[in-house]
Amino acid sequence: MAYFPTSVTLPTIPSGSLLTAGSNGSSWTTTTAYQHPTDAVMVVNQGDPPTLEVKGNMVINGRDLEERLDTIEKVLNIPERDVTLEAKHPKLKKMYDAYIKELSKYRMWETIKGDDNGTT
Repeated sequence: MAYFPTSVTLPTIPSGSLLTAGSNGSSWTTTTAYQHPTDAVMVVNQGDPPTLEVKGNMVINGRDLEERLDTIEKVLNIPERDVTLEAKHPKLKKMYDAYIKELSKYRMWETIKGDDNGTT
């Protein structure tokens, strides 16, 4: 359940929508949107596509999300991507996507048939 403050004082920017909470419940109000301070740790960009930027660590149930994802990538041998080069050379992205697709097929097949030593 999300909790929202009943009032916030921040510098204003062009108009938008704001979720307000009061004694009659919560509602969306078309009003002036509020600019995040420059030291904000979480920024939601409603662009296309929408993005959520977190400056710092995101901890879920005591586990650091970035650390967890790094461990998963290492265990699964997922190659590190270079999105800057992929933007310059679209073929790199196609090759990466094809590799990941083929890798998942081989891993699934290995899981189904099991190892030579009889383990799965």
